[in-house]
Amino acid sequence: MSTTRLLLLGVVRIFQPAYGYQLRRELLTWNVQDWANINPGSIYTGLRTLAKHGYLVELEEGAGRKPGRTSYKLTTDGETEYFSLLRKALWSVDGFRPDQMQVALSFLWSLRRDEVLAALESRIVQLEQLAKAAPFAERQILEDPGTPDHVLEMLRISSARDAGELEWTRSFHTRVASGEYSFAGEPPQWQPQPGTSTHWGTIPDPPD
Repeated sequence: MSTTRLLLLGVVRIFQPAYGYQLRRELLTWNVQDWANINPGSIYTGLRTLAKHGYLVELEEGAGRKPGRTSYKLTTDGETEYFSLLRKALWSVDGFRPDQMQVALSFLWSLRRDEVLAALESRIVQLEQLAKAAPFAERQILEDPGTPDHVLEMLRISSARDAGELEWTRSFHTRVASGEYSFAGEPPQWQPQPGTSTHWGTIPDPPD
């Protein structure tokens, strides 16, 4: 749920105020149905749920509650929740939830470069620790007569994912440290194509 919440809060933050159908259309261009385990039909429900909990404010036009006629903005609590979830996804390694880092990558530009570098360094340490512990976890499985043999492969595939992420994180850290990409408080390196939303040309500063 936290991954979905971060994704919805983040996309509202980019385009606010934005209509539900606009947000749904944008998220579908990100292929969230494939990597974030989000049913496109549940996006409207998720937006209304966030509004119910005080993270979004609904700005309705006309009579009724048609999802496409309702626009959304983050509340103060929504802004706080957004950064809290983003930092949790960035600073925490969970090999069984790769979607968390996928979502964090979608919104890293809303953090400052020094924090992103520090978080990546923390992730490298966490992943190195997991690699160091893996042989002992394997030994425990092999020595436990009550654990089926195939469980060992479940551990190994998880370790392989962690090893791949470790290699990528080291490389990504090098790119960020060398000045690639743009982050909060910096001029944007990427510009949207003519005719697309001008919101993509602005990187808002995070709150102090």
